[in-house]
Amino acid sequence: MPAVLVKRMLIFCTVFCVLIVLAVNARAQIKPAQQALLKIKAQSDSMNKNFAAEKVHMQFDKPYYALGDTIWFKAWLINAPSLLLSAKSGLLHVEIATDSNKVIQQFLLPVSNGVTWGNIAINDKDYKAGTYIIRAYTNWMRNFGDKTFFYKRINITTTYEDAWLINSKVKQSLVNAKPNVQAVLQFKNLDNTAVVGKPVNLRVMSGKKALYKQVMDTDLYGSMDINFTPPQKTSDLYIIAESATKDKRSIIPLNLNNPANIDLQFMPEGGNLIAGLPSVIGFKAINENGNGSDVKGIVVDSKGQKIADFASTHKGMGSFILNGIRAGELYTAKINLPDRQTKTYLLPVVKATGLSLRIDNLLTSDSLKLTISAGDELLKRRETYFLLAKARGVVCYAAVLNFIDKRSTTRVLTKNLFPTGITRFILTTESGLALNERMVFIDHKDQLDIKLKTPVAGIATKDSVLMELAVTDNTTKPVLGNFALSVTDDALVNIDTLQGDNVFTDLLLSSELKGYVEQPGYYFGNTAESWRALDNLLLTQGWVNYDVPEKGITYKTETDYSFSGKLTNLFNKPITKAKITMLSLKPVIALDTVTNTKGQFKFWLPLLDTPAFIIKAARPGGKTINASITADEFKLPDFAAPVTPLQNPWYVNAGDTIAGYVKQNVGLKRLQERLPDGVRSLNEVVIKAKKVVKGSNNLNGPGNADLVFDEKDMEKAGKKSMLQFLEENVKGFRESAFLFPKNLPASIAERVLAFERRLTGLESNVPNNWFYIGSRPAVIKIDGVEFRDFNPATQPDDIREFLKSRSAEEIKGIEVNATSNYNTKYMIRWHDMPMEEPSYHEYAFIEITTRSGQGPASSATVGVYLHKPLPLSLPQQFYKPKYNVTDAPAVNENRSTINWEPNIITDAGGHATVKFNAASKPSTYTIITQGVDYNGNIGYKYQKISIGKSTSALK
Repeated sequence: MPAVLVKRMLIFCTVFCVLIVLAVNARAQIKPAQQALLKIKAQSDSMNKNFAAEKVHMQFDKPYYALGDTIWFKAWLINAPSLLLSAKSGLLHVEIATDSNKVIQQFLLPVSNGVTWGNIAINDKDYKAGTYIIRAYTNWMRNFGDKTFFYKRINITTTYEDAWLINSKVKQSLVNAKPNVQAVLQFKNLDNTAVVGKPVNLRVMSGKKALYKQVMDTDLYGSMDINFTPPQKTSDLYIIAESATKDKRSIIPLNLNNPANIDLQFMPEGGNLIAGLPSVIGFKAINENGNGSDVKGIVVDSKGQKIADFASTHKGMGSFILNGIRAGELYTAKINLPDRQTKTYLLPVVKATGLSLRIDNLLTSDSLKLTISAGDELLKRRETYFLLAKARGVVCYAAVLNFIDKRSTTRVLTKNLFPTGITRFILTTESGLALNERMVFIDHKDQLDIKLKTPVAGIATKDSVLMELAVTDNTTKPVLGNFALSVTDDALVNIDTLQGDNVFTDLLLSSELKGYVEQPGYYFGNTAESWRALDNLLLTQGWVNYDVPEKGITYKTETDYSFSGKLTNLFNKPITKAKITMLSLKPVIALDTVTNTKGQFKFWLPLLDTPAFIIKAARPGGKTINASITADEFKLPDFAAPVTPLQNPWYVNAGDTIAGYVKQNVGLKRLQERLPDGVRSLNEVVIKAKKVVKGSNNLNGPGNADLVFDEKDMEKAGKKSMLQFLEENVKGFRESAFLFPKNLPASIAERVLAFERRLTGLESNVPNNWFYIGSRPAVIKIDGVEFRDFNPATQPDDIREFLKSRSAEEIKGIEVNATSNYNTKYMIRWHDMPMEEPSYHEYAFIEITTRSGQGPASSATVGVYLHKPLPLSLPQQFYKPKYNVTDAPAVNENRSTINWEPNIITDAGGHATVKFNAASKPSTYTIITQGVDYNGNIGYKYQKISIGKSTSALK
């Protein structure tokens, strides 16, 4: 093992535990506390060694894409405490979801030595233009919560001429003492030409409610002015613009950001305001869109006397000092609004006693100054406290302290005790109860130095570009490492939209904090202003916990592409030495193994495009065993969409670069659809075969329903639960309160009540939840058997659990009979009221046909299990065109990503080479290089290169 690596591991495991006794009296009482603190440190080290968390960082070739484009990406899997490439997990899960959290695609990537890479084709079948979220995680990371996952928001633009580019300027003001909104909209076609003299249907919306409707014509510049008076209380205000021919429809958010609605929060350093102790107070102001908003104001006491001024310095954040804090006093912050009114906010309540933790962390200082103070009441108690400092989940510093004969103690700690990144100081009681917390950032300027150079001063268009990569650590020693490099054309890609989101800011800052970090690159500007802003960020934003959860480890590490399970008998006892066979029909594969003493078995899966395996348990003679196969299947986590500031759709205020990118892709689409001279285009004829569900109990006959999902549909859904499948694919399917019809004629009220009882299992006329399709209560039947027939005591909770516990691949098909075309036979057979009497509900009937055919009691076929894993996603080769002298300029000129190198490995001298061809048009390229070495160091480099210009090649 290299000496540097050994030293780094020692740093994170042992050396940085410095035990300091701050008190000088009562040493005999302190000694047991020292031992307790050492025990805490030892336990922390043991947990980090055996249960270290992982992080993922992904690099993409560019920040936005178009339909028909390809996303190229690289992922580094990192050990959280050491930042070394992780050797724990062998599989990485990558998913793409809509901004409403609907999963579009799932991918499973093999991880080797902590790295993987791949590509995602953005086809117009699975995707439409809009905003998407890419998330990545390992199964092991799920033990630490989904806030530890990697998230990236991307925009996908259209290549069809079914949208506008819209410039929007919105202003809110007072007109005759009433609020007024003025929106100036300019409409352009996707080729960036103005939409001149066209009628546009406009609707101003608040949520789902239409406030105003109007038809307006665009002027000579494609523009129009809209003025209206908003209601007193409004939320989610936007405009729907639709062409007269209804072939184009756009939603334009109206981001008013009323200053009166600013959310302003105050967070005392260390956690509390303590009477008699000065306090640094951080604050953060957020507007209605979730972005930081600059504020300025004063703090007054209960008598209205000003005691402090405050003003934000970056993204609505700042800090100030509050002196002379009095117990029982209420402090109020006041900010001035544009209409000359004032808005007030209460500061946190002052505590009569407690501890305060203050840390001075100057940019130019090589040490931290800690001041720990106690209130009057605590001074009398003579209690002992622990001070812990944790970086990346590792205890780097620990001390025992008390406040005998003095109110406060000050200590200066060298920053060399802590690694680069966030260090969290925690002041606790002896029992471990946290009293105060404070985060600081340590920056040793020890990131990797990445240099790129070309052998010539200038590069011509279509030239072959040979770039030399040289990487050293902060001591100028060359390093072995793994890197990725992207080259994009500035005419088509605006890299500034990344806003400093890179491997350095992600692993050391954003991934350590809860919530969204705006423009993380700003905090590393190496100026006094950016350093102060970074400290304010840590004062106001919570941390992500990478400690092992109290519930323990729930999710296993996925080390390889395999399938494992357990064979048990009817009494849930393991069956040993049983033969387990795994079969695949396409292609034909047959593998077998034997269960161990715990009834467990494991198969290593072959690489197939659409894997599907039948697992069978048999006795030595080949007869299927009457046993149950319990599989270690991966289940998709339940995600909450990450909270991020509201963003405009890609087509609103897109900017010239994105407009050029869209124009290029629309032109490419036109070129692809152009036919040779003399060839006529025929209208498309779509032939749809009728879907049939084999073995269905549909009263109308298999396949005769309003909606039919056959076996192929279910196999495509894979591991999704039936409940998730219905929610995503049956419009209007939902669970909501069931309300008994009111004002029924007395002659039939009792029979209708009995009818509703049959459906819901209710014993009285009270609201309850039930499943609906639109306004129709849904009757769910499994293999022709209704839940109520199977178990009269069944309630919605039981049906919900059944739908959640069965995956789509266990189902042959689903048929939805909701309209009178298909639900009549069901109503006649199922409805216990004469059909000539009026029906007070229209019902929908959902027929679910399982593979086992055993109805609501269905489970996996005895001794047989169907396993349909996600196929491993293997990367394709990035296409690099080669030019000849005679090549026409049009060849491969629609490249926004000029080059993508996902796996650059430097040699012992820190060197590597990259080669690609420049395009045929003069331009400036942006080069992003980032990665990690094998000692836990990280590096990022942003550079420009000029093509076909007289200026120097590399900037």
